[in-house]
Amino acid sequence: MLVEDDPLVAMDLEMVLLAAGYRLIGPAGSCRQALSMLRREAPDLVILDINLHGEMAFAVFDHLDELGRPFIIASGHSRYVVPARHAHRPFLQKPCDANVLLRTVRSVLNESSPEIASRIA
Repeated sequence: MLVEDDPLVAMDLEMVLLAAGYRLIGPAGSCRQALSMLRREAPDLVILDINLHGEMAFAVFDHLDELGRPFIIASGHSRYVVPARHAHRPFLQKPCDANVLLRTVRSVLNESSPEIASRIA
């Protein structure tokens, strides 16, 4: 699942992920939309921005944590903006290289869902 409020960034990430064989849910462009999608969907992994139209996405981080869903933070903000309770999460500084993105996605999926990662690899 992709949570990103910038349409151009969302399109870039979507193209990279689809070309690598991943199925995408989203993008969600706001915290409200992301939380609504998470009530209907059970994504294997979520890639999300910190700041969604001026709203910090920490409620979405917390919800994903409660659900036990892995996520990657992709942001133009500094890693130091991330609350301490989520500081251990994978963090990609935007703009991020496509190869780094895919390596991070594979790594997180290998840790959380090896069977899913093996189908895509």
